[in-house]
Amino acid sequence: MTRRILVDADSCPQRVKNWLLSLAKKNQIDLFFAANKELVAEEIPNFKMIVCPKESQAADNWILQNAKAGDIIVTQDIPLAAALLKNNLTVMNGYGKIFDKSNVSRALKERELSMQMAELGLGTKKRDSYGQKEFELFAQSFDKLSKA
Repeated sequence: MTRRILVDADSCPQRVKNWLLSLAKKNQIDLFFAANKELVAEEIPNFKMIVCPKESQAADNWILQNAKAGDIIVTQDIPLAAALLKNNLTVMNGYGKIFDKSNVSRALKERELSMQMAELGLGTKKRDSYGQKEFELFAQSFDKLSKA
């Protein structure tokens, strides 16, 4: 694998972060975590922890400014995914969804609806677990992208 992986690490599932760190330790990927605090203190080959200011969107902005063609970006942030897709970049989430212009548009609409319902006090049920099934979907999608 020669691609770089950029991770919006604040919201990325821990299991995904650990797996990607393992790949970096094996020197198989160049890995960047962007977050507003230090998440990994150990020295790992091919890994860089980018600690962004504690301002809103700082990690997202770092990813937008530093992502380039050929990178794989992992984020749970739908607006960030949409912005990256406008730059023709490869984006997926920690649950294995590979974003494209069609499904990110739908996800943005669903997000907006969810926010409107929350404002009305009609909260929606949130995903509260991340298990083996979710991780396997991520790993399969990541493998597919890394070979593309």
